[in-house]
Amino acid sequence: MTKKIIFGILAFVIGIIIAYSSESFFRGIIQDIFKWSTSDKIQLVEKNFFVFSNKLYFLTFGIGLLILMLDNLNQKLADYLKNIIISLLIFGILILGFSSLDANLKVVECTACDNGIRKLHWNDINYGLILGLSAIFAIIPSLIRIIKRIKKPAYNNV
Repeated sequence: MTKKIIFGILAFVIGIIIAYSSESFFRGIIQDIFKWSTSDKIQLVEKNFFVFSNKLYFLTFGIGLLILMLDNLNQKLADYLKNIIISLLIFGILILGFSSLDANLKVVECTACDNGIRKLHWNDINYGLILGLSAIFAIIPSLIRIIKRIKKPAYNNV
């Protein structure tokens, strides 16, 4: 039990550190998706300046890594790697989906745009929400496996 607590705390802290260190990388990817998914109908203007994303982004990365670690604590290496790859694939697909949807909605809602091109400030994109929701949904398979493991002994006693 102490092992789970220590690993859990470490996983949460490492998740926040990963979120902090990868923030500018993900911002760039989301900006590229915004441009690509709208066929360059979004132009990012002004200075690209940011301090930190919202807390949702950091917390979901920490919680996501915590849940992924708890799900795979006693698994074989092959299962552990498979679960990580599945979570990363879900995470990437959701970033693409949420970013594309948000970008296209921003273009559609613009009624007074020049030649259909929407000008956005760099910080008009809610990076924290896109990344936070993607991280939350990416850990759903791990949550389902954890819940099944918790409920499994109860069914055996019936």
